Amino acid sequence: GRVELELRRDGDHLYEIARDRYAVGIVLEWELVAAAGAVPLMATTGVVRLPPAPAPDGEGAAVALTQLELTAPDAPVRPPVVTVHARFGDPLARPRPYAYRLPYARGSTFAVLQGFHGVFSHRGSNEYAVDFDCPVATPVLAARPGIVVATFDGAQGSGTTPEFLEYGRANFVLVLHDDGTLGEYMHLAPSGVKVAPGDRVARGDPLALSGNTGFSTTPHLHFQVMTAGEDGRSARSFPFRLAVAPDRVEEPVQGRAYPSWE
Repeated sequence: GRVELELRRDGDHLYEIARDRYAVGIVLEWELVAAAGAVPLMATTGVVRLPPAPAPDGEGAAVALTQLELTAPDAPVRPPVVTVHARFGDPLARPRPYAYRLPYARGSTFAVLQGFHGVFSHRGSNEYAVDFDCPVATPVLAARPGIVVATFDGAQGSGTTPEFLEYGRANFVLVLHDDGTLGEYMHLAPSGVKVAPGDRVARGDPLALSGNTGFSTTPHLHFQVMTAGEDGRSARSFPFRLAVAPDRVEEPVQGRAYPSWE
């Protein structure tokens, strides 16, 4: 999938159009930063919600961002420059109660390196994320059923400088749940994703191999339940509970080791 920008001309007017080609909704923050030969007739910055495509790489509904008027209608049209930031998810989605399974295979035991409100990086968009201390190449399993809506496994390397916070520096899988929230599995191994957008996965199905990519200091698996924020830049994460034993469900606790029993 991708976010697609399109410039349409109708007589002396130009229309900047955005379209979502992911099978999940997107919140887009945009800004018109240059428009040679044209005068904006509408706002030059804003935030819009892009409806999802009906299938991965399909064609979502077109959303008009702004309108411009040509100052010299006979001159060649030069596309205006537009910058964007985007986040996956529906900002109105809210989780329904669910007991998530541990996202690794039965017989494996891993501790929580960083839990909810972790001081290293679990603030803001990652407030309710959990990091398990899985070594590289640990099989990562679906904690909840859903549909895979986005994946990436082309990232290499890790670090703690600002550029490693960019989405494209960490490998990930996003699974859309039936309540509209997203399960985010991150810092995966290069070429380690085993699913594709559009795949329906059951609880416990293999998704990927864990790794150490993106904003990270050590191999681990980052998991959180989240959706897009209202501004196109932030995400909203939600507290969740794990089925840590056949008869026990609890919020993950930092420092505690959890054997997978399912």
